[in-house]
Amino acid sequence: MDIYIKEAVIHQFSPEDTELILADKVLTITPKIEEYLRKKIERSYSDEAKTGQLGAESPFLDYLSDDLLASSVSIANLWKEEFSVSENLKTNDLVFVRFEKNGVEHFAFLRISLRENLVHVGAESDSPLKLTQNNLPSAGSAPDEALILNLQNYKYHLIEKRIKYNGTFLNYFSDNVLQDNPVISAKKSIKAVEQTAQKIAENFNQADFQFQSKIKSAIFNHLEEDNALSPEKLANQLFDDNLTARLTFVDELKDIIPERVSFEEIDSSRQLKKFENQKLSLSNGIELIVPTTIYEDAESVEFIQNDNGTYSILIKNIEDIKSK
Repeated sequence: MDIYIKEAVIHQFSPEDTELILADKVLTITPKIEEYLRKKIERSYSDEAKTGQLGAESPFLDYLSDDLLASSVSIANLWKEEFSVSENLKTNDLVFVRFEKNGVEHFAFLRISLRENLVHVGAESDSPLKLTQNNLPSAGSAPDEALILNLQNYKYHLIEKRIKYNGTFLNYFSDNVLQDNPVISAKKSIKAVEQTAQKIAENFNQADFQFQSKIKSAIFNHLEEDNALSPEKLANQLFDDNLTARLTFVDELKDIIPERVSFEEIDSSRQLKKFENQKLSLSNGIELIVPTTIYEDAESVEFIQNDNGTYSILIKNIEDIKSK
């Protein structure tokens, strides 16, 4: 991912008086700061990010201008009005970044919750450790919330956390700050696919271990080949011999995920790793881990259902066996 940090501004939100401590100039970008911001932005392109595209008439776009400092102040104040009603307030750094990704201008808003940490600050043998305030988390951790906006096509990635207000949990950022309705994250989309497929299979008496493995194989193959998930394609693969099941599967998913869940710009490695192996736990205590590509190969693994209802597993064409 080719990211070039151009400008950054940091404001701070204080929970004590729900006020903003506003910066009056842009940040001096040192190599360490550049690395920190770049890693935070990279972590925002995750499978936990919601996605969407703002229309040209989106009110949020009115807050953006060529002056990052002025834009950041306007958005920070807008954010504060919506966030400060939360019942669980902490000190937060509000980081605004203008950057290029693969040559295209982007805008980023990062909310980073600050921590208290013990540090070794003195030589006194009895009390060398001190509690320090307002510590930034490590560069490798994801921001608490993030908006990454492509300024060319207005597509965005959004990591948001709900706030609790009057006993109700609110998607305050997408509903009130961004004023848009993003698509649920790729991670939640995959979970919805799994749960819906399992439910349909149970209704049609197909929910055995082989079907569960079939779901994993289908998701793995679609991610690897298309970097996307299509409910229609999955339905055809999972319920190829049952038209009613196929139609029911697609119908139940349409209100949760769009026609096609794209992993464009999203790191799918974590999901691929999750589905790359089939893990089987047998009633006799044996546990098997079989790579998905081999699991589907009848020349390598065969599952046999015996007349008495038990199963036999035949593993074929093994050239070498090692003990680990």
